[in-house]
Order: sequence, then structure tokens, then C-alpha cells
Amino acid sequence: MGRISGARNRNHDETRSRLLASVAQQMLMSGGSHPSMRVLAEGAGVDAGTLRHYFGDRQGVVQAAFEYLLKFGQERQAWAKTLADLSAREAFSQLLGQVAAAWSGALGGMHATGFAEGMADSEIGQIYVSSILEPTLSSVEELLIVFHTRGELSVPNARVAALALMSPVLLALFHQHQLQGRRCRPLVMEHFIEQHLDGFLKGYAKS
Repeated sequence: MGRISGARNRNHDETRSRLLASVAQQMLMSGGSHPSMRVLAEGAGVDAGTLRHYFGDRQGVVQAAFEYLLKFGQERQAWAKTLADLSAREAFSQLLGQVAAAWSGALGGMHATGFAEGMADSEIGQIYVSSILEPTLSSVEELLIVFHTRGELSVPNARVAALALMSPVLLALFHQHQLQGRRCRPLVMEHFIEQHLDGFLKGYAKS
């Protein structure tokens, strides 16, 4: 008996997952270069028509890739919560150090792709913000609330404080890596993080 009209092939989900993993990896490695549908398809070993069959247009491909990458954001969020038992300085030193260490791998590619794709398409931008950027900020906010409650820091607004902690580090990493700023103004990230953390903790010290 023939396949029922509208039914999927037996290996549809497996093939889609394999293509999605390949596309997501390419986007991480692209450094925010906004690869075309044809380039993504070639990297996955298929033609553009195959990607359109499984994901629709390019926006559908990118949206699916970010949803696939969401699990990495969730894993990082879960790890950040384990730092709550440490002192504020040790917790944030580890957190920022991990971000810097992972940036040259998948993490930097994830954020660079999110910025590049998100600024070209607001719907994709929303997916990046909700699946990658906000989970990171939320983890920091939760830690700040813990340290405020514990009496280590004075944090009247956790969201503002989280942005104040993370924004300079993310900008420095973009400057050094994706924008190749290390060629003209190299920065020792370990020293930068420690000096930034000194200022941050001083500003939010319990009076």
C-alpha cells in the first residue's frame, strides 16, 4: 500500500535532525557572516531545495537552528546556578572566566550569529534574545539576588546590575574576536575581567 498523502517518510525526523545539527554548526563557525541558503545547503551536503523542503525559507532554517541551540543556553544557565554557594567575587570570576574561555568556541559564534541574523530580521532577533541572551542575563540576575539576600552586595535592581556586569565583557570579547580588535588593541581578558570585577563589586558593595 502506498504512503498516505501528507504523511512523512519514515526517516523524515532523523534527516531533519541531521540537517539541523549541520546547519547550526555552520552558523556557529560562520562568525556572524550571514551565510546564504545555498552556502548552508552545500555545507550540509544537500541542495537548497532540500533545506526548503525541511525548513521552508532561510528564516525557517535560522529559526530552527536557534531553537536547536537553545539547549546550550539552558545548560549554561543550569551551571551558573551552581555558583550560588560561592562568594560573590569567586562566583562572578568563574562565570566571566568561563564566558571568555568558551567565546573562541561555540559561545562566540552563537552570539555573533545572533547579532548578525537578529539585526537583519527582527523575528530571528527575538528568538536569539529569548533563547540565548536572556537566559544568560537571567542567570546573572538570580545570582545577584542571592548575594543581595545574603548581605554580600546591595543590588536595588538586579536587571540593571546584570547588564552592568555582562555588557563590558561581551563588548570586549566581540572587540577582540569577531571584530579582530586584538590586531590593533590586544587585551588580556583575564586582567580585564579582574579589573572590571573590582569596579563592579565596589559599586555594589554593601554600605
